[in-house]
Amino acid sequence: MTPLRIAELAARYPFPGAAALAPCRPKVINYQVNDVCNARCVMCFIWKNRKRDELEPAQFGALLANEFFSEVEHLGITGGEPTLRPDLAEYYLAALERLPNLRGGHFITNGFSTARALETFPRVRDAYAARGVGFAGMVSIDGVGQVHDRVRGRIGSFRRSERTLLALRDAGLQTIACCTIVRANVYGLHDLLDWGRNHGVYVRFRVAEFIQRLYNDAATDQIRAFDLSEIKHLVSFFHLLRDRYETSPDVRRTYESILSLLSGGVRLTRCPYQSAVSLNIDCKGRFAHCAPKGRPHELGSDPAAVVHRHVNEREHIHREHCPSCIHDYHADWSAFQQWLKDEEQAAERAWYPPVAGLEHIQPAAPAPFDPASVDRVALIGWYGTETAGDVAILGGVVSEYLRANPRLRFYVFSLFPHYTRVTVDDLGAKCAARISVVPYFGPLADEAIQLSDAVVMAGGPLMDIEPTRYIAGMFKRFQELGRPRIVEGCGLGPLRVDQYRRNVAAVLRRATCVRVRDQASQRLAVQLGAAEAAVRDDPAVAWIGQLGQRYRGAGTGPIRCFLRELTPEYPQATTPEVAAAIVRDFMTRLLDWYPGRRIELWPMHYFPVGDDDRLFARSLVAELGAASVTAIKRPCSPAEILEAMATASFCVCMRFHSVVFADQIGAPYAAIDYTAGGKIAAYLADRGKSALGLGFAQLAALSKPQFDDLLGRQAAVAATGQG
Repeated sequence: MTPLRIAELAARYPFPGAAALAPCRPKVINYQVNDVCNARCVMCFIWKNRKRDELEPAQFGALLANEFFSEVEHLGITGGEPTLRPDLAEYYLAALERLPNLRGGHFITNGFSTARALETFPRVRDAYAARGVGFAGMVSIDGVGQVHDRVRGRIGSFRRSERTLLALRDAGLQTIACCTIVRANVYGLHDLLDWGRNHGVYVRFRVAEFIQRLYNDAATDQIRAFDLSEIKHLVSFFHLLRDRYETSPDVRRTYESILSLLSGGVRLTRCPYQSAVSLNIDCKGRFAHCAPKGRPHELGSDPAAVVHRHVNEREHIHREHCPSCIHDYHADWSAFQQWLKDEEQAAERAWYPPVAGLEHIQPAAPAPFDPASVDRVALIGWYGTETAGDVAILGGVVSEYLRANPRLRFYVFSLFPHYTRVTVDDLGAKCAARISVVPYFGPLADEAIQLSDAVVMAGGPLMDIEPTRYIAGMFKRFQELGRPRIVEGCGLGPLRVDQYRRNVAAVLRRATCVRVRDQASQRLAVQLGAAEAAVRDDPAVAWIGQLGQRYRGAGTGPIRCFLRELTPEYPQATTPEVAAAIVRDFMTRLLDWYPGRRIELWPMHYFPVGDDDRLFARSLVAELGAASVTAIKRPCSPAEILEAMATASFCVCMRFHSVVFADQIGAPYAAIDYTAGGKIAAYLADRGKSALGLGFAQLAALSKPQFDDLLGRQAAVAATGQG
């Protein structure tokens, strides 16, 4: 296809316009029963409002009696805090009498009053059930313990809200927890997810938005005020929710839309308020086209005419606010996003079939690659699941190529573009400004392929991973275009799965330039059919060198550990459970060997695919139960990790690039070789430092004198200025 810019593509799917929006009767009503609250939330200032100007239940029923509301199927009642009205049940019962097509009712409460909730909601549930109408709701819980109290502005809030939710559930009501994410609770989300799992409570998550009816325009320190680390954390967390927790397709779409907005994109889903299908009605009986941005209008005696009279406002809201709105209204994809999804799915199947055989793939003629000879480069690898090491690899390749050609631009192909878009900022403004992140397939990928003058595999190892077919397919497309194909500083292996081995062999045979990061990979590249292969440093080494970081720690500083779980792509005799137990026991020995010394568990990876190091660290901290052991909760950039290593007494390194980082800045370290003689062993062997690598069996038997000897030998080498 002819390459098209995303704006040109999106222009095919404009908002239908006011003329196309004929008057229609709403299916959903969101009713704010009051405008007062007994919480003091940091993201909502309704609690500052002292006015009580509210429709009574009979007035609400009279409003709903209008023919305009005859097709309403669902009613949600919010506030303020709805349970502050002792007659709250009467509003639900009035709706039950006046809405002939009602199919469901919903409540939300802060849960401060358990007694009022138990008095009201079971009664409504029973009345609705007698008519065959569903009834369910949620209790706002924004964190565990003090985190929730801080968000809600009241000491003891969590205890009361938890009690209310569990009591409603025990009373047979379908009740979930709902978390609103602001800056005050951003690092408490995993704890809340664990709380929900432990109590059998489902948790729904939303990101706070500026909403007119909440009077929260001034809450700029909490609403969408996240710094880069917090955004990276949220992107990782919503990926976890979308792919491993949430089961509702509607909510999963919402979470993907939130991911887009967090990473600088636009809203991907429709909203039921974009048409008159949903209507917001406040406690005075006024309607708004949109709860966050709509202005209240009197309904009068002819609601249908009034709603349609203000349809231009709805179009204005759609144009000015919808693209950036992060509020969690659940609906289908936007027309453009649905088209893009369809195109991407078709391209994924067509472009990247697994390699069937190698007999027709002859090794390409080797040719040195000169970045000065091209204008745009496609960078591929495991971006989208990158560790801090992969970010450093990207920085190394980009900066190396820019030195040769300052005009270069890069397309980074990513498995999960939302994640990569928030990690490239770790490289600094100069590098990040030259990078555009695109998916592996679809019209945006096709555009990037057509515009790129070469493809470079430079992101992690070529190993037993299913997406090796993407790399093979990309090299095939660039071979058909007659453009250079480079393997730049990658490792090879393990390759025990035949299909993945064929995929990698196809990459190496089609490559015009192969430069791998260690001698073991060089030998394997030739075995798999590369015409020739050279050895170079891991690209992260050059990037680390640019930063100029050197070890300056002292023997009394904190011990900093960079640990990970053992995952299936590194098969060995030790199971993940046994490996975790060995690591935990070693941490226990470190506590005994260095009493009074602080031990910090730092993440090299904070994304669910590949296992988030912070979750492993949290489990270790809980099991060790020592106040001197802490886990770093926030995502850390490569530069922050290097600084932590530079000021530690020593490092315990398990992630491959934690070994590379510590080694390159001269920090004393021990390397836990989770690769069972793979890339960690190869890196150390090429540098004559194999003694620093400890397999799980060695780690389990390691004594204090042996560990002192390991660290002492490094100190002696550093003192002589060698290594």
